[in-house]
Amino acid sequence: MRNLITSGLRKLVRSESRYSQGDRQAKVIAIATVKGGVGKTTTAVNLAAALAADHGQRVLLIDLDAQGHCTTSLSAIIEEKSDLVAVHHILLSEERLEVLDAVASTEIEGLHLTLADPGLADAEGRISQKIGKELLLRDALEMTRTHYDLILIDCPPNKGNLTLNALLAADEVLIPTDLSPLSVQGADELIETVLTVRERLNHDLEVLGVVLTRVDGRTAKINDEIRSTIEEAWGGLVLEQHIGINTRIAQAQLKGEPIFTHDPDSRGAKHYRQLAREVLERLS
Repeated sequence: MRNLITSGLRKLVRSESRYSQGDRQAKVIAIATVKGGVGKTTTAVNLAAALAADHGQRVLLIDLDAQGHCTTSLSAIIEEKSDLVAVHHILLSEERLEVLDAVASTEIEGLHLTLADPGLADAEGRISQKIGKELLLRDALEMTRTHYDLILIDCPPNKGNLTLNALLAADEVLIPTDLSPLSVQGADELIETVLTVRERLNHDLEVLGVVLTRVDGRTAKINDEIRSTIEEAWGGLVLEQHIGINTRIAQAQLKGEPIFTHDPDSRGAKHYRQLAREVLERLS
């Protein structure tokens, strides 16, 4: 019996955070969509880089997508550490762990991220067995968010347990969508999900905005017609700055660099800089 009590006490001691509280209180932004291929990760990566490099924000990018494309997109500038804990382990552990345990730094001052974690694919199902399953990420950010100005979460392209965890940890949701009918429908579904989270789970979650991606400048008339229809439905949720199709963005991803490192004068870099400014204006 004494051994059991001692073991329980040790477990309680281990559950205390290893980190001291920082002097910040991050806004947490989930970047989410229910359809892949709309530039979700590209937006997460380049927005995070712009916020850190151009605006002096201390930014954490959390890769919650098992595909790990944030790591791929920033591979050339990541300063890896060997003792990092996988994000899925942080979410599923019985011990008190913080997302800070999974954080790697980059060559961009103020920009940190969690690295690719294939184990998140299996964690999606295992989370269902946990008590308080929707709040695992929120709890693991309690101390972490005091060390950053902004935390961006790149969500999986679905409405599963990981995305739900991101929404319950977030203050705001940024929704990327291209102008295809299926993508627009997916964005509309996600807006409805945000409303459900607010009403049923009593979480004060706001839609920061909808950012139009992969906009083809050669079809301006069609784009304007679609955008007009979208704005009628979503009103002021549609951000002014869109992200155009730009081959330099794809080339930057292949090099493992944000667009600002790869080609700072490109149209893609200009678009993401302006998006960062607009995001900060909406947060203020």
